[in-house]
Amino acid sequence: MFDAWPPDPIRTDRLVLRESAARDRAAFIELFASPAVGAYLGGSRPRDELERSVPEVPGRRPGLFVVELDGAMIGMITLDPRDADRPGHVRPEAGEAELGYLFLPRAWGSGYAAEACAAALGCSPPRRPTSARCASP
Repeated sequence: MFDAWPPDPIRTDRLVLRESAARDRAAFIELFASPAVGAYLGGSRPRDELERSVPEVPGRRPGLFVVELDGAMIGMITLDPRDADRPGHVRPEAGEAELGYLFLPRAWGSGYAAEACAAALGCSPPRRPTSARCASP
């Protein structure tokens, strides 16, 4: 899906989408330990477990963007190829991208997810599915 990773940081009016760094570790732990975030993921994870298991530089993989506001991580966006064997394809031949996002509760309600999704979709390769939709910021 991505020929080269990481891409240069993507800037919007308010946000920066970038590769993860060691400075993001505490925010990743906060994100996955949050009961509010976990309510949408089948539950949060215990903080002590996360402290032991989260790597020094978490989330470093193609398709994962840290979303930064004023120099601090507030969430993450994932843009991944959708497995052809997974049900629910929009197009019968598959080849779709799946967009996911998680934000810290303090960042909810300000339009950051819509802004970050639009920016991530805008940087994806030209072969991205034409059926992808994301609200404009």
